[in-house]
Amino acid sequence: MRRIAFVLILLAAIAGLHACAADAPTNPGPGPSPGPGSALQIQLVTSDANPPSGTCTLIQATATVNGVNVPDGSSVNFSTDFGAFGQNGLPLVSVVTNNGVAVTALCGPSAGQARVRATATIGGNTGAATIVISFQPSNNTLPFVSSCSPSFGPKEGGTVLTLNGGRFFGNVSTTRVQFTVNGVTKDGIVQSVTQNQIVVLTPGFPEFSSPGLLTQVTVSLGTNQVPPTVLSLPSCFAYGTQDAGTPQVSSLLPSSGTSEGGTRVTIVGSGFSVGGGVQVFFGALEATVVSVSFNQVVVLSPLQVGQPTPVTVTVKNIASGAVSNGVTYVYTEPMIITGFNNNVQPLGGPFLPMTIFGRGFEAPVAVDLAGWAAIIQSVSATEIVVVPGPALSAGCADITGPISITNLNTGSSVQDGSFTYLVVKPIISSVVPNAGPGGTGVSITGFNLPDNLPDTEVKFGTQTALVTSASTTVITVTAPTSNLAPPTCTGANPAGTLQTAATVDVSVTDRETTCAVVAAQAFQEQLPCVLPPTPTP
Repeated sequence: MRRIAFVLILLAAIAGLHACAADAPTNPGPGPSPGPGSALQIQLVTSDANPPSGTCTLIQATATVNGVNVPDGSSVNFSTDFGAFGQNGLPLVSVVTNNGVAVTALCGPSAGQARVRATATIGGNTGAATIVISFQPSNNTLPFVSSCSPSFGPKEGGTVLTLNGGRFFGNVSTTRVQFTVNGVTKDGIVQSVTQNQIVVLTPGFPEFSSPGLLTQVTVSLGTNQVPPTVLSLPSCFAYGTQDAGTPQVSSLLPSSGTSEGGTRVTIVGSGFSVGGGVQVFFGALEATVVSVSFNQVVVLSPLQVGQPTPVTVTVKNIASGAVSNGVTYVYTEPMIITGFNNNVQPLGGPFLPMTIFGRGFEAPVAVDLAGWAAIIQSVSATEIVVVPGPALSAGCADITGPISITNLNTGSSVQDGSFTYLVVKPIISSVVPNAGPGGTGVSITGFNLPDNLPDTEVKFGTQTALVTSASTTVITVTAPTSNLAPPTCTGANPAGTLQTAATVDVSVTDRETTCAVVAAQAFQEQLPCVLPPTPTP
């Protein structure tokens, strides 16, 4: 079954989220509505800032007012200048918050750089944040950054920062390293470039009063080329005084998953011990560590027995024994579909909203109906409202398939029931006139007839008629000339009298859908009759 391309690559991305992530501290529980004059802040984090083209990456926005989460159900609007969002296949999407967090997935159809902007207006206050996602060509010859040393430095700048990696190219004059803090971007001073290292002197941000400032580092290689190669490092370096050897967690992506465990969670932060190894605990339960890098740890959440509850996630560097700050992870119940309505709808629309009932639902989700992506209208814990998306039929057969829901945060999915796109087939109600010679104008009336002239085919028996106009209710044609032998005059008819040579079927076919309808024995082909031969005496 064919599906919309973005949903295909979205599910593939969920199955194997990896690589760098960005800055967004996990927030405390939901607080009261913001009052006038309060400061609305939005911070962004991504599961992969440099994903391969043709895949998707998760983006999480955390919205706070004076350090307190915005109320649940607040809208965060995401926009992008490249690619589209997984929920609707469009460059704009609105997602409501849960515990101050709204999550979407950005999909890149090809290599290119996307600037994703998140905005929200709550209680008369507006906040915004931007993150850069660089979709890379799908090959193994691209430059990459594996670690940053050190991970921290004073906000006055002057830290000698080494970016370790591989396949770097160019020199000091063709390499640019930029640092972005709270929307302010400054250039670092590139000191040296080798194949495996870039050394840069960090700029200062003394204008900010916060003791800790996580920065997005953007590396542009080959600035003399069009386009240059761009790498985004959303949490490679932070301004502050924290010891780089102490693990620090800024966010979890996703920050929730089912109590069945096995959810792939990216822990974003710094100070993680790559050589000495780490342990990750969800409450008292130890998670399975999949990978460790300079700024993230990827784990599989452990099984939680009993009623789903929030737990505190911590990271421990095994060699030093240093333990990170705690960040909340919420266990949820597994998704179950218990019912639905409007699950049979016409292929060409108009489409009615469809409600899927169940439990364990949590935005953002992707919904497939018979293998085709639906448009999400609303998500609650027990109901999802969608509108069927456009689908294409391979022929005149109806499209029937399961109803599938995928949680974009966790990758968990559920499938149940069925949805049918009905192919609306044409109907012939009358053929007028129902008799005549070739060249007679004939009106075929009915319902759901093809209304595109080039796609309309009409036959009288095996002969194709000339179609002169077409609509969904009336098709006008010129009857074809019969290829039959003239009939013998009957009764007292003189030669040349029009008589029925044959009674034929009239068929209408929509070339685009291949749907056809036949009016059996609906037209009498008439020809001038000929006198019978004179008997020989």
